[in-house]
Amino acid sequence: YFYLYICPKCNISIEEQNDFKEVIIVFDLIGYEKKVIQSSQLNNNTKILLKKQSIELESIHIHDEYMYQEDILLDSKELQENIRSNLANSLSYQPNIGVVSFGTVTSKPIIRGLSGDRFLLTKDGMQIGDLSQTAIDHVISLDMTEVSDIELIRGPRALFYGSNPVGGVLNTSIFGNPKSRVNKFYKNIKLGGESFNEGVFGNLMFFIPIKNNQLNIYLNNRETKNQTSPIGTLANTYSLTSNYKIGFTNYQKQGYINFVIENFNMDYGIPPSEEGHILGVDIVLVKNTLQVNAHYDISYGQFKQLDIRYNFIDYEHQEFENDVDYYSVSLAKSTHHFKVELLSEMISLGAELDYKDFIPAGFYWTPNTDETNVSFYGYIKKNYKNYDLLGSFRIGHIIIDPKPNYTSYANLEVDEIIKREFSYISSSVGFEKKSNKWTYKGWLIQTMRPPKIEELYSDGPHLGTYAYEIGEPNLDLEKIYGIESIILYNSNPFNVSLTNFLNYSPYYYQMTKMGECDEEMVLGEDGYPCSGPEHPYIEWGSGPGWLYMYDTKGVEALIMGYEFNLNYTQHHFSIDYDFSYVRGENLSFEEPLSYMNPAKHVLNIGYDQNFMNYKLRLSKIHSQNRLGEFETSTPSAFLMDFIISFQNKRQAFTLQFNNILDQTHYNHLSKIKFIAPEPGRNLVISYKLLF
Repeated sequence: YFYLYICPKCNISIEEQNDFKEVIIVFDLIGYEKKVIQSSQLNNNTKILLKKQSIELESIHIHDEYMYQEDILLDSKELQENIRSNLANSLSYQPNIGVVSFGTVTSKPIIRGLSGDRFLLTKDGMQIGDLSQTAIDHVISLDMTEVSDIELIRGPRALFYGSNPVGGVLNTSIFGNPKSRVNKFYKNIKLGGESFNEGVFGNLMFFIPIKNNQLNIYLNNRETKNQTSPIGTLANTYSLTSNYKIGFTNYQKQGYINFVIENFNMDYGIPPSEEGHILGVDIVLVKNTLQVNAHYDISYGQFKQLDIRYNFIDYEHQEFENDVDYYSVSLAKSTHHFKVELLSEMISLGAELDYKDFIPAGFYWTPNTDETNVSFYGYIKKNYKNYDLLGSFRIGHIIIDPKPNYTSYANLEVDEIIKREFSYISSSVGFEKKSNKWTYKGWLIQTMRPPKIEELYSDGPHLGTYAYEIGEPNLDLEKIYGIESIILYNSNPFNVSLTNFLNYSPYYYQMTKMGECDEEMVLGEDGYPCSGPEHPYIEWGSGPGWLYMYDTKGVEALIMGYEFNLNYTQHHFSIDYDFSYVRGENLSFEEPLSYMNPAKHVLNIGYDQNFMNYKLRLSKIHSQNRLGEFETSTPSAFLMDFIISFQNKRQAFTLQFNNILDQTHYNHLSKIKFIAPEPGRNLVISYKLLF
């Protein structure tokens, strides 16, 4: 029990002291989860219960950080309970987040039916710098053991990260971030594995203070074998990952400067298919990163913080036909990313310069291309009566300069491969109002996205996707107009929210299959069916296999949906229910948009006491029968998981029992669902020790 005094010598109420404005009370205590309560929820008999939470580091958080409210935040405790081998699977139980994959290793999130650059994926606010947003077989070069928490940012603030975040910004915070300074030497060990692919991982982190400096060292290895399902093993779905990183920070009175060097390596397999490579594809990835981060606390007008950041990323991956010692396709990219930001609670401004050098090789005839992108952006928050008014903008110009290295191409004309320039402006306005136990939020957002290099100038086989990809050199800017509204009701022990969204695009990029072969596949000397000039949608094969041709189109599209959440928390017991639904329409062809994640119910029943947490999770995924061109329907599924976790100040241990009933189920967004279902019964074990 405690007494709350805002003004101990004043004989007036909290509301009178604050001119009848709502008072927000934040409980942020060491060893407990942060809790936010409105004064209107309190009375003389209110008991406030705080959940115990493990402490990652007894760190000293330094300097002002002007962050704004996020839509979803998975902190270290929630991540520990849901952690899987990659980001998409760890988030798959969140509303309207689907998983698109070519096997578990290559899984990537789809948010509200939006993929690619329609939502942004960042690492401590900076781009990851790989090719994961360009194709389904390209993995996200991020290991979940280095992630401390995840936030999903939507609305006006999202434009601070890029020009087209209509689906939001998925930002991962990383252990060893220079914003946290330790006061003694710490070691952090993480070990774990899962059964469906015999995966194991080991992670070791050192946090070493040296006077006004700090040295952070991160070492990680992960290995998985072929994944299994209730009907057997899926060949060539292995992975081998190593990630090594060292960071050095010099702390000053008014800021710090930080340097990070990172090496990320991964070998992984794409399963075989008769429609492509009958033995599968092996991919070798190498990414090297150099970061410089400078932060200063300032007093310049309304601005209180200056951040200067530079990222150099050298990325390459090579695609091999299985058991062949020379690559068929190589994709390399060098990125120089520089940004400067002036920040405060009410107004923030930034400028960004991004230069990429794209270098393909092998049987992939996309030209070498330079890309330069310059942008300026801002965010403002203003209090007006009982409203918070929000606004943001991003203005930019991009130059895409290809260097044709052939006198002729298979499907593109040389005179079409020219320098393209695009000017763009994205903007958003929104509001937030709190009234007693109700909160109302909403915004309008208008975004523009220039086409990617691959969408303009691709011409060649992409082994990992079983596709021959053809660009469209005359693409225009993709434009999306969105509206979103949120209503929340908070009244302990109940909390309810309803979110509605609608996104319209008059010009929506979509890479689609150019045709379908209905003949039966028969291996042998006669080759593959549907060969010859009368079947212009098949271009190239490997042995008796073949690759379908895909081209890029701009179509008129509409995507809409809603999300509902109900939460009940009483003492140590909690119930949390989510329902999410999204629907996409291809208005140009009067048919559904392809690859929309189906409706999903998720019910979590939890009990938390004395550092132990028990959670039963029930998931109902609806069937998907609204099909785009060349899609096939997917049946519904019911899944049951059980999670047991223990966390105290220094240790954390988690057991996840996934798909306890060993259900044979299929993921509508999987590109290989015709080969194998999703994993069956699976045991995930993870252990963490801080000392």
